[in-house]
Amino acid sequence: MFSFSTLSTKVVKALNSMGFSKPTPIQKLAIPLALEGKDLLVQARTGTGKTGAFGIPLVERIKKGERALILAPTRELALQIRDHLRDIARFSGLKVYAFYGGSPVVKDLKLLENFIPDIVVGTPGRIKDLIGRGALPTDGFRYLVLDEVDVMLDMGFREDIEWIVSKLPSERQTLFVSATVPPEIKRIARKFMKPDFRHVKADTEELKPKIREKIISTFSEAHKYKELENILKNLGSGKAIVFTKTRRDAKDLASRLIKDGFRVEALHGDLPQRKREEVMKRFRNGYVRVLIATDVASRGLDIEGVDLIVNFHLPEDPKVYTHRIGRTGRFGSEGTAVSLVSPAERKNLMRIKRVRGSLQHS
Repeated sequence: MFSFSTLSTKVVKALNSMGFSKPTPIQKLAIPLALEGKDLLVQARTGTGKTGAFGIPLVERIKKGERALILAPTRELALQIRDHLRDIARFSGLKVYAFYGGSPVVKDLKLLENFIPDIVVGTPGRIKDLIGRGALPTDGFRYLVLDEVDVMLDMGFREDIEWIVSKLPSERQTLFVSATVPPEIKRIARKFMKPDFRHVKADTEELKPKIREKIISTFSEAHKYKELENILKNLGSGKAIVFTKTRRDAKDLASRLIKDGFRVEALHGDLPQRKREEVMKRFRNGYVRVLIATDVASRGLDIEGVDLIVNFHLPEDPKVYTHRIGRTGRFGSEGTAVSLVSPAERKNLMRIKRVRGSLQHS
């Protein structure tokens, strides 16, 4: 039976300092196989310890002169992975850096002139750009991780990923991490990985989200706002993410709530990268209790301790609804998802009900 105590002293010390005493179910399955050098297709949802499932064996295995490349769909997720791996590697002497779109490429080029990090985390577009410029040599990459493969494919990154992989050494260990494994992902896995790759997944009851889903019928935007005010007044010391349809909606709603005395910030595509990072930092540390977000801006976010999700606008796609509410109830904790549904959104609600079954009305 795998336990953290079987790892090197430096990694165990780092995990202890992070407060991790025992592996999660997906880590128990994936880490021993990854330590053996197996190629893996790891099927795991956000909140199951998936970053540790690939990050711990990477830090444990990388030898001098070897490097690892981790591709992630969004800059937010790339930064989260970077920070998590820096914690795991804090006593191992490995350098971990993230490269992503939305930040000046000149800064990346200057950094790479001086040294190449041991672990490179990045979004496909920026990594392709750096390799194409000759700034990021690929011959040392002996480990490749594709995190949230399903999201990367949904976002249209397949060509970039295939181009990047074509530049990497064929002798490498490859790990895919994905919440869902449709046939397309299996086809790509067979193309990129060794024939004996293993597909592992953990779907234990203890890690299943426990989310109370509620529907509140509204008859106007003014009524919607009043209901949202009531919900947020009862939030207490908890954290909430409120989803809107457009970036304009997110800006307007945040401005209105700030005027009414709520500690909120908006997260949307118009924000420059530095501002986005500042918003996320304030939300994580609890200075900001409520995040008003669009789906595009919140892709790949992995935030612990979110107690409440509010759909101020109900999405048309049931998959988007499921993805939104999955930001709460992580690691088997309890969470609440409330949807404010106007008459114009009844069709969207019916689509979601067909997929998810009956929902509780208030």
